[in-house]
Amino acid sequence: MYLYEMHQHTAGCSACATISPEETVRQLKRQGFAGMVLTNHFFYGNTAIRRNLPWADFVRPYEEEWLRAKEMGDRLDFDVLFGLEEGVGGGKEVLLYGITPDWLYDHPELRDRYQTAEEHLAVVADIVHRAGGLVFQAHPFRVRDYITDPWQSLPADYLDGVEAYNFYNSPVENVRAEQYAHNNDLLTIAGTDAHHTDIPSRFGIATERRLRTDDDLTEALTTESYTLYLGE
Repeated sequence: MYLYEMHQHTAGCSACATISPEETVRQLKRQGFAGMVLTNHFFYGNTAIRRNLPWADFVRPYEEEWLRAKEMGDRLDFDVLFGLEEGVGGGKEVLLYGITPDWLYDHPELRDRYQTAEEHLAVVADIVHRAGGLVFQAHPFRVRDYITDPWQSLPADYLDGVEAYNFYNSPVENVRAEQYAHNNDLLTIAGTDAHHTDIPSRFGIATERRLRTDDDLTEALTTESYTLYLGE
């Protein structure tokens, strides 16, 4: 089985992270993972990039951070895929899979501001789905000071799945997320939400074949050709 980290941040693009792309790949390789999706915080998340830059200049660091990780991954036979974590209002966030930097350059409307979280999510989901990508709610039901109404999930109609098991969520929060996914026929994944070097264990998914491309990832998810990995 091949292990994949589904929720990873690095310091160049996520303001709350301290680990470099290169060290992230080396660490995951040491921990027995075959690959990862790099999901840095984007425009409405805790980005480390100035939001008043022209769109291409704002997007470029995300591509460069991914390319740095990919270069190290190629050296170590480690798969590095591109994703994002984006805020949609009230402190709630979604993980975007099956997208590319080229796609991102073509969609400056992602920075448009909407009246409600649901309206923002609807627009983001439509843009991502038209590209063949997938939208998962990140760490549902997480109770933190910056999250309003933490026990209120995002509308299931716009989601493909949820991060039912987040390493830094409590067991109660994770169980609630799994139940929500089951009740709404949504896919489930597990992820670490890693930001630093001190990661004693990790969550992720396990597959029977390597996920070398975005199409490999979306196919594995949509056909449920994976199992959840919840650490040692």
